[in-house]
Amino acid sequence: MPDKGSVQSRRIGRRLFWIGGPALLAWPLAVAGWSFAIEQGSLGMALPDVRSGGWEVTGSQADIRPSVTADSESAIIEFAPSSLIVTEYLAYTAAGQPLKFNTLRTDLSNSTVTLDYGASGFWADRIAIDGDIAVSATRVEHPILVPQAWNFEGRAEGRLAELRVQGRLVSDSGFSADLDVQLEPDGGVSVAIESVIDGKQGVRALADTLSGWPDLLTVDSGNARLWMAVSTGRGGELEASGIADLQDVRGVYNRTAVTGLSGRVRVSLENSQVAASFRDLAVGEINAGIPVSSVRFSADYNAPMTELLAGTLEVQQARARFLEGTLRVPPAVYELAGGSGRIPVEVEDISLSRLMAVYPAEGLSGSGQLRGRIPLGISGDGVQVSAGTVSAIDPGGRLQLPADKLQAMLGGNQAMDVVVQALQNFHYSVLNSTIDYDEQGKLTLGLRLEGKNPELRGGQPVVLNVNLEEDIPALLTSLQLSGRVNEAVTRRVRELLQESGEETAP
Repeated sequence: MPDKGSVQSRRIGRRLFWIGGPALLAWPLAVAGWSFAIEQGSLGMALPDVRSGGWEVTGSQADIRPSVTADSESAIIEFAPSSLIVTEYLAYTAAGQPLKFNTLRTDLSNSTVTLDYGASGFWADRIAIDGDIAVSATRVEHPILVPQAWNFEGRAEGRLAELRVQGRLVSDSGFSADLDVQLEPDGGVSVAIESVIDGKQGVRALADTLSGWPDLLTVDSGNARLWMAVSTGRGGELEASGIADLQDVRGVYNRTAVTGLSGRVRVSLENSQVAASFRDLAVGEINAGIPVSSVRFSADYNAPMTELLAGTLEVQQARARFLEGTLRVPPAVYELAGGSGRIPVEVEDISLSRLMAVYPAEGLSGSGQLRGRIPLGISGDGVQVSAGTVSAIDPGGRLQLPADKLQAMLGGNQAMDVVVQALQNFHYSVLNSTIDYDEQGKLTLGLRLEGKNPELRGGQPVVLNVNLEEDIPALLTSLQLSGRVNEAVTRRVRELLQESGEETAP
């Protein structure tokens, strides 16, 4: 409170305010108007609560040090250091999602407010702010944010109806971003945020700021420049867009290791429709047990907000290296609505020798190259393949599969002994296979082989039709536990198995 000896207090209605401090009062009266000035004044008052247009402001108290110059048309208020407005609670609700601030402290030191009360229109059009501003909140809450303290330092400029605030925003977890807020005359708000996330520490700060950060995502290195804009109109409709420029990102998602991720991802939300574009996206390697390398991807995707996996995918480029061959999705538009759409993955020049080498079983070997087409379906239930095909490229090659592994794959069927014997050293000229894969991870191969085993029946021609099944999740788990991905993935898989009771700690 100011010194009582220099304070003149008045009670108006239920509001108490005080004016004090040494003041110089100029009061030249004239027929055309009036003017006065107060230097080094002090003012404390309780401000009225506000509940309007999606805003709720309660428990505001001003304790400011203004210098005032006024006449019959306008007033200019300049705030000296230690001019504060403290608000117990402030909330703004847009699209049904409230943004809440607790104990909001606004420092107006070295800023100026101009009141043009001689003009016509609403007060928001007649009050302007210009100067530095610092804001802190002991707790900020929003559905996409982890509740915590935030601080802001920047500058405010413009009329209240069109106020623009720019500066630096920092969360208690260490995340920082450039903030640009623009109030619109129609009551809407536009917010732009830009941040650079650098390395493991920067990602950790971001993860501790966003409530929806995936628990199974860790980033070890690389950087990203993030930009996001959100705007709301008077009716509460929400529009949002964001850009992520990624550079050499390395990390692990769930059980998959990713290295060398670079490129641009753009996402927008408008009229309940989500649009995403991927430009020059490149990945050095994606490894969940069998590595896919040199990935290149450019595409656009559009889907309704309520059915994100039932959209339209327009592929400009999608290719990768796999087992010394290539994977490719032809450029085209693919409709995924209803879960019936399929994305055709073309397989070319896959090395059978490399495929046998990555399989976790002793004694497997082979030669030759494969090509085919695998229609990939993606839905909320997972990934599916139906009626995919793979065949060997002329002139064929050789297969050698150990008897014990074959017996296990064939279910120990004694009637299949001839197949087991033939595949100990099978020289094939034809290898055709159908491929089916369900949401539970079961891979079914309908294999047709034509060729001979020189050591069986005098090398007579043999035609084999074999159905093989493989549990792909179990296969990948075996590969991950073998250390073929990296130590982080192996450690995570062991932890998940221990939690599920499928593996005991070593």
